Amino acid sequence: MKDLKLRIVIITSSAILFFIMYLIIYFYNIDIFKQELASLERAHDFMEDVLELRRYEKNFALGFNHNELQEILLYIKKIERDVKTINSKQNIPDYENHVQKLHKKLLEYRTIITKIQRGEKPNFDLIRKNGHEILTIAKNILVVHKKYVQQSLQRLLILPSVLMFLFGILLIVFLIFIAYTLLKQIEFIQITTNRIAQGDFSHIPEMEHRASSFSPIIKAFNLMIKELETREQDLLRSKKLAAVGTLVSGVAHELNNPLNNISLTAEMLQDEWNDLEQEEIKEMLSDIIEETKRASGVVKNLLDFSRSKLKDADTKLDINDVILSSIKLVKNQLMISNVQLITNLQDNLPKIKGNYDNLKQVFINLFLNAIQAMPDGGYLKIVTKNVTLENKDWIEVAVEDSGIGMSSDVLDRIFDPFFSTKPVGQGTGLGLSIVYGIVKKHGGKIKVKTEKGQGTIFFVYFPIVRN
Repeated sequence: MKDLKLRIVIITSSAILFFIMYLIIYFYNIDIFKQELASLERAHDFMEDVLELRRYEKNFALGFNHNELQEILLYIKKIERDVKTINSKQNIPDYENHVQKLHKKLLEYRTIITKIQRGEKPNFDLIRKNGHEILTIAKNILVVHKKYVQQSLQRLLILPSVLMFLFGILLIVFLIFIAYTLLKQIEFIQITTNRIAQGDFSHIPEMEHRASSFSPIIKAFNLMIKELETREQDLLRSKKLAAVGTLVSGVAHELNNPLNNISLTAEMLQDEWNDLEQEEIKEMLSDIIEETKRASGVVKNLLDFSRSKLKDADTKLDINDVILSSIKLVKNQLMISNVQLITNLQDNLPKIKGNYDNLKQVFINLFLNAIQAMPDGGYLKIVTKNVTLENKDWIEVAVEDSGIGMSSDVLDRIFDPFFSTKPVGQGTGLGLSIVYGIVKKHGGKIKVKTEKGQGTIFFVYFPIVRN
């Protein structure tokens, strides 16, 4: 990142320096152009003097006097002075040659006028010839100045434009480079954050082929990964402790009640054995057996919850058959609880792979939970259909009830082992934990949509088996 900042600072400084130089060159060219315009104005004045000199020639045919000859000499001096005030352009071809020719012709013209002043007879053809040559040279000098001014104007217009064009090209190239670098960094950040979001906290090596601007980003990510690993370990540790606490308290509570009943009944049987009738002894032994079965049921549920593998989980199944078979086992509870059953099972659903008995256990648990959530009756709606989630095909089973619903606090813990909202002795708190474990072991997903007093919908998803 520092490298990128340095590049931005360099290009910004270069741009400022370029604009300063551009302004200096621009104003310098403007000053030269002003000088050329002033020189062109003097060239026009010089041309006017030459034209004025030639007007005197027209009067020679009609006659002339001494004053006119003197004025002609004055114009010759003025023309020579005007030529000196015009800047000499050494870089323009033939300019100095024109000036030298002009001086030579002016000298000849002055000599002719001086001879006429001395009384010699004027040669009008020679005067007109020299005057014409002086005018031609003056026109050439004016043309040269005009061309030079045009060149200065073109330089004033073209040079800054070329400089701006070149600077624009360089700026575009730099911006493309910066944009490419930023896009590569954004792509790297996106890939890395997605990887971290998926739980991959492995160290990011600093590759030699990466640009130096990646180094601070990689260091920041590695620092974040280290912190996330530490925090995740702390969180997992605290969750494990909480789960162990919940598990221990749940097991202790569920086993403590039947064991207390067994202990009390056994002590009573031991103390009053001789005073008890045969029927009473049989009744107390039956109580002991029932409580033993109850304790055994708790242990069995705990073993089912902790079992890591499913037997015969590769059988192709029709989910509708599993649901219909599960409904038969809870029909009596539905009638007793005054719960209306509504089914909407899609025909010809693709097969899934799973264990028939385990999946029946999933749906029986969900159906019984729904019935128990409707103490005053209601409806239980079961819907199956084929859906696409995350570009994969699934079988969706929706189990909806019109019961009491759940608060957000309860919803966060419904799949925790031994967590239950039922009264003591009416549930182990393992039902939904077992459901969750079976669904996950089938490669499926389970989601819950609920609101306090508005009922609950469990969405269960199973991957489709392709032939």
